[in-house]
Amino acid sequence: MRHEFINPLTEPEWNKALLGYRAATVFHTAQWARVLAEAYGYRPHYALFKEGESVVGMLPIMEVRSVWTGQRGVCLPFSDECAPLITDGVMVHDLLPPILELGKSHRWDYLELRGGTPEGMWVETGHFVTHDLELESSEELQLRKLRDSTRRNIQKADREGVKVQHLYSLDAMDIFYSLHCRTRRRHGLPPQPRRFFHLIHEHLIKPEFGFISLARFENRWISGSVFLRFGSHAVYKFGASDPKFQHLRANNLVMWESICRLQKDRISRLSLGRSERSDEGLLQFKRGWGGKEVRLAYYRMGLVKRPVRNNAQEARTSSSLSQKVMQRLPISMLRILGTFLYRHIG
Repeated sequence: MRHEFINPLTEPEWNKALLGYRAATVFHTAQWARVLAEAYGYRPHYALFKEGESVVGMLPIMEVRSVWTGQRGVCLPFSDECAPLITDGVMVHDLLPPILELGKSHRWDYLELRGGTPEGMWVETGHFVTHDLELESSEELQLRKLRDSTRRNIQKADREGVKVQHLYSLDAMDIFYSLHCRTRRRHGLPPQPRRFFHLIHEHLIKPEFGFISLARFENRWISGSVFLRFGSHAVYKFGASDPKFQHLRANNLVMWESICRLQKDRISRLSLGRSERSDEGLLQFKRGWGGKEVRLAYYRMGLVKRPVRNNAQEARTSSSLSQKVMQRLPISMLRILGTFLYRHIG
């Protein structure tokens, strides 16, 4: 098996090669790589494996270097799930030797995989839940999959006069970002920088690798979502809303209208994104759409002598304390924190 490390930003045929993999998502594309590289300065090392002229494996890695959190290779930062792409008969550990050699030469502390089921000396550092929804050929068939309460919420939003638009403009992204900042503050978290969302617009929304769905009520934007897509697969990447209008159930109408839009665009699979197992409200929302609930694990393999720790419990305790503080901070301060923090978190 031959291998080479490729920068997808300079490979015009990169996305074309991905189309041969049913598991490929927008997170494997050159456009997503460009967003990560330009937003945070991460360096791409995308490993390509061939037998003869046939590509048998792809493992996209971004190198995160931080004086605060250390050096590592991640597949991939800020990507809910980005498992290696492999053909039948190939195992993840078959791809590792040259990647581990690269990591040691670059002094990575560890290699991290987000998704898949790797074999060998990996430490599971956290697990989450995803919901995978098969999109049907008609709205009628799709509607049958929904939980009764989800259908009622869609009908309520429609009856109350909520209107949904699917948009591609930078203005629409800024409207969504405003909702996003308020939602993150409510959850006690800083938002990612506005530049990150502008780059998503530039490299993904503008060339129609996705769209922004916004809900309006009486001349006020009250809910929104960002959907990204590649091939026959789409991802519900971000959602946000104004809690003052929660009673209108606009989030349900946004999701339903977006599903219908994706059906018309011949998308066959929709991932509803990563959820924390403790976030019961979000889980109940996602369960209402009739998708398959799947366990999603993150793994690390240490490349230095010190062991990789599974410090998930410590992280949850620290997060709980910081969330209470951040819920009291003004959005302007949270945005400054986000601009500083996310580059190092990866």
